[in-house]
Amino acid sequence: MAEAVALPPEKKLRATLARFGLASMSSAAVSVSHLLVQLVAVRRLEAAEIGTLAFLLVIIQFGYGLSNALVSTPYAIAVNQREDGSEDGLDFFFPLNLLLALSQGLLCAAIGWAMVGPWAALAFGLAGVFSLLRWFGRANAYAHHTPGAAAVSDMVYAILVIAGVGATLSAGAHIELFGAVLAGAGALALIPFGGAYLARHKPSGLGRAFSAYRPVWKRQSAWTLIGVITTEATSNAHSYIVTLFAGPAAFAPIAVGMLFFRPVNVCITALTQLERPRMARAVGKGDDRSARGSARAFMAALLVIWIATAALAALILAFLPQIILKPTLSVQAVMIAVALCAALSLVQCLQAPVSVLTQARGAFKPLAATSVRSCIVGVAAVVAITLLAPSVYTIAGVVLAQAVMLFGIWRLDRKARREMAA
Repeated sequence: MAEAVALPPEKKLRATLARFGLASMSSAAVSVSHLLVQLVAVRRLEAAEIGTLAFLLVIIQFGYGLSNALVSTPYAIAVNQREDGSEDGLDFFFPLNLLLALSQGLLCAAIGWAMVGPWAALAFGLAGVFSLLRWFGRANAYAHHTPGAAAVSDMVYAILVIAGVGATLSAGAHIELFGAVLAGAGALALIPFGGAYLARHKPSGLGRAFSAYRPVWKRQSAWTLIGVITTEATSNAHSYIVTLFAGPAAFAPIAVGMLFFRPVNVCITALTQLERPRMARAVGKGDDRSARGSARAFMAALLVIWIATAALAALILAFLPQIILKPTLSVQAVMIAVALCAALSLVQCLQAPVSVLTQARGAFKPLAATSVRSCIVGVAAVVAITLLAPSVYTIAGVVLAQAVMLFGIWRLDRKARREMAA
């Protein structure tokens, strides 16, 4: 077998930029559109509505994690660990994805109804459904190494959200309109995946789908789901606990801090979909060196995105704070939230690539155990801070929990490398 020719550094850099460029730009466009939604919301909505909108976006983001655990990750790994990359016998993932999307739609509708009213329930319910149908479409495109469809969908979504937010400025900003904009953009952004993709989401045959899915569940999804739920409880413990105990108005300063680093979170989830199939294919071929190279490139891309985002946040707070701040929000609380969210986002950037590599190696059970330990630390810390200090400091409890998770994942990675070396 001929040895692979090593690329010179400049060509390696260009190849890395080309690989991440399309996914990063399209993900950045989605991030900018969501940032615009929240910026306009901060300026136009009341504190309780700001917190409600941010909380619903957290729920939709959680849906992406569930999709990754239950359908997107198993599907991508199954396709990429086959020699021919075929998807024969994998149709059962599509009705399960439909069921998951409908479940998220019902949850978003219930929250919208309880916090706002029936029109918000309808708008955010549809937004929840379309978001997960689109998310699996992106995963499907990346699994088959055709990122163009995912990028086009992202761009269509971003353009429509930006245009819709602009329209709300003339029509009058209401939280229900923001939900309608997200729902409409999500529906139309399904078009790039084609009618054949949507046609595979048949509501019939769920019994056969669950039967075919059972081995996948036992082998990886059950452990991945535990990891996603505990990671969500860790990452957003402050969101749920503050909203539950202090109400959405108390969550508003935290929401403002989070919105600055939402672009980083979107890029983490989007680039994870891009790199997971690559790592799975490398691990399937026994090429752990290439898989680790993908993880390093992934981390480098995330750190560049984090630095740019942190610099932008600092510039806005220093020179244009009126863009996001209004008299009803505490300037000091927002500054603290932004600083703590910056630390949290950095830890997540260091954590995500190694976590994806650990999943590609099939270490779902020990990864879930690490996530459970992190969750216990995070929830305990957030509850304690909620009782003893202002709500904004609850983010520090999440930073602590994510640091515990980071060191646990690094320990799993070192163990795997030692075993392979032996």
